[in-house]
Amino acid sequence: MVMDYLFAADTSVLSDEALFEAAYARATEDRKQKVDKYRFRRDRNAALGAELLLRHALDRLGIRKLAYSYGEAGKPYLAGADGVFFSLSHSGNYALCAVSDGEIGADIETVRSVDLKIAKRFFCRSEFEDIAAQETEEAKQERFFRYWTLKESFLKAVGCGLREPMDACEVVLRDEISVVQKIDPRSFSFREYDSIPGCKCAVCTADAPFSAELQRINLIDCL
Repeated sequence: MVMDYLFAADTSVLSDEALFEAAYARATEDRKQKVDKYRFRRDRNAALGAELLLRHALDRLGIRKLAYSYGEAGKPYLAGADGVFFSLSHSGNYALCAVSDGEIGADIETVRSVDLKIAKRFFCRSEFEDIAAQETEEAKQERFFRYWTLKESFLKAVGCGLREPMDACEVVLRDEISVVQKIDPRSFSFREYDSIPGCKCAVCTADAPFSAELQRINLIDCL
C-alpha cells in the first residue's frame, strides 16, 4: 500500500541561477515545457520546484524513473507506476506535491487581495453569501481562498481541473467538509493545511481520507 505524502517548499531558492539550471536539467520534457511558458521567474521557479517535490516523494517509494501519461481530460498520471497518484500545485513562492494510492487533488493559493465579485460570478450562491458574511475584509479574503483551494482540489481529484465551472461543485463548510456535485458518484474527503504563512492548502481524495501531515522540504536537498 502506498503511503500518503504531502510536501511543500519555498521555491525562491531557485532564484540562484546555478540551482535553477541544475533543477531544470533534471526536469522532464513535459515539465520544461510548462516552465518555459511562464513569463516571470518566480512562476518558473515554482513550476520547476513542484516536480522536484514529486521526485522527492517518488524516491521515498523507490520509483526512480519519472514519466507522465495523461487522462482524457488531460490529468497527468505516472507512466509505469500503477496505483500511485499525485497532484502538483504552486502559487507565489511555494510549491505543493501530494502523493497517494488513490485519486487525489491538491491546491495551494497565496492569500491576496481579490475582487470578491469573482466569487459572486463564479462560486455557488451559498459560498458567496458565506464569504460576504465575514466581518472583516481580511476574513473575506481568507474565506474566498479557502473555498477556492477546496473547490480546485476537488476538480483536480476528479480529473477535470478548471474545465468544469467553479459552481459545478458546492463546498459545504461544517465540522466535516463535504461537496455537493453531480460530476463523480464517488465519495470525497477533504483536508486543509494552514502551516504555510499567507497560504491556504487543501487536499481532496476519492473514497478514502488523506492521512499525511504537510512536510516542509528544502529544495536544495532534492537536487
